[in-house]
Amino acid sequence: MDGSILQELANVETASQLIAKRAALLKVVKLVRDAWYTLQLGNQAYTALGAGTEVFPLVKKGLSHASKEIEALFYSSGVCHRTSMDPPCNDEKYRFYQVTHTGLDSMMQQLMISLSSMATNSSMVPEGLEDEHFDFVYSVGYKDLLDGTTAIAEAHYNTIIDLFNGILMLHIILFLIFWIIFGGFLLFMLNPLLRRISNERRRIAELMSQLPLELDVERLVARALGTQTSVPHQHGAEGDRSVTGGAAGNTSGNEREAMETTTKWKAIIRASTSLNGKAPSMDGRKRP
Repeated sequence: MDGSILQELANVETASQLIAKRAALLKVVKLVRDAWYTLQLGNQAYTALGAGTEVFPLVKKGLSHASKEIEALFYSSGVCHRTSMDPPCNDEKYRFYQVTHTGLDSMMQQLMISLSSMATNSSMVPEGLEDEHFDFVYSVGYKDLLDGTTAIAEAHYNTIIDLFNGILMLHIILFLIFWIIFGGFLLFMLNPLLRRISNERRRIAELMSQLPLELDVERLVARALGTQTSVPHQHGAEGDRSVTGGAAGNTSGNEREAMETTTKWKAIIRASTSLNGKAPSMDGRKRP
């Protein structure tokens, strides 16, 4: 946009057109300055330009220190920023050699000085195409500075791609760590637990195989685990008298055997649920 305005300003014929073109160029200079400082400083550009700086709501951080490559493009000297070979970088005899081998920020500052000088010139004589400011804008701004900003765009794109590649690599590493942890859980936690459960089942089956066939196993297990309560004491007055009338003396031999078996079964349960040692047999001796 400022290129066409510059050409029109350099070729203006009347004084009225000259004033209008200079006013339009001055507006363009402000837009370029605000955009350039926002590119470098982000939402802190107003600290350098003042309260009248244009605000770009979506811009948060500047690019001047986003990476070493971008920082070198902005501020390092001694490098030609032209990327195209036509025309190539000039030698030391070139009139703008020193400024073209500085950082892009220095070139942009000189460009805005030249544009401001053309926009605020009070002479009613058109500068023409031979003006030194127009020569700088055309020779440096449209070649070195434009190629330099293109290099900044490419470096910023590479920074974004590197960021996404880093995130992708992080996800891959986390995925591999997940499978390693899951495999370790299966190998060191779940499999030993399953083996222990299988051994406990086998041990309980062996213990139960030693019980007599006529024994009520379900009732014995319930009594051993404490889920079966003793005979209730509240059956009325007659029931109480019948129970207290020498029940302990009339216990049959089968009931005494059941009580002894219950005691042994409790020992069996404690042995089968223990993690250390081997389960004892029905006669109290440890199995080999």
